Amino acid sequence: MSTSLRHRLRGPAVACLAASCALLLAACGSEQKETTTTSARIAPAQTTATGGPTATSSASASPSGSASPRLTDDQAERQRLVPATKVTWDKAVQTAVATVPQGKLVETELAWAPPNATASGSATASASASPSEGAGARTPAWHTSVATADGTLHDVWVDGVSGKVISDRPDADQDAEDKQELADRLKRTTVTPEQAVQTATQDDKGTVTAVELDDDAWSVDVVDTSSWDKTTYEVSTTERRVLRQEVDRD
Repeated sequence: MSTSLRHRLRGPAVACLAASCALLLAACGSEQKETTTTSARIAPAQTTATGGPTATSSASASPSGSASPRLTDDQAERQRLVPATKVTWDKAVQTAVATVPQGKLVETELAWAPPNATASGSATASASASPSEGAGARTPAWHTSVATADGTLHDVWVDGVSGKVISDRPDADQDAEDKQELADRLKRTTVTPEQAVQTATQDDKGTVTAVELDDDAWSVDVVDTSSWDKTTYEVSTTERRVLRQEVDRD
């Protein structure tokens, strides 16, 4: 075969071979691109099917940063006790004071009624033989100390749900000196417990859980039912003004 003929045949063959290679490379590139695209598309579905967490699900499963802080033991106790109480401090005091002739309030505090609280022999207490059953196994009650004119204390429990007297007993731990000291303190006190509470709560609209007569002040406990903190106000026994206050966040 002549040289010119070989050149003429080789040219088309080379061109054909180059075209075939180009088509083959294009096909491979397209297949690879399709495989990559498909793999990227089905990868999240495969991850979800196997139960593995995705970035989105992990973020939504995390706890909210605005979650309420954990309550202390005392705050949690207030949270249980205060809402369970249906009788306010003043209504309980009225009932307790009425059981003692010429009685005056010395102290009242919201607490759980003791399991052994039973009615005393007085006519008023006999009407309520046991703590209210409506509040469940634990009954809220107002533990109140009421004094006669000579300073004799009576220990009175008033049901925090029914408002009835659970028990009324004289304080057996007092001696003559204790009675005289208490009688003198009551005579010096010109601010009533109701006035003391009004003074303490004029800027604090929480729930009153305790009122106590100290040497020179009425101590008033007020619970904030949004945070369950307790603020104690000391109000002068001779002037309607706050002497001190302290917040208990425990």
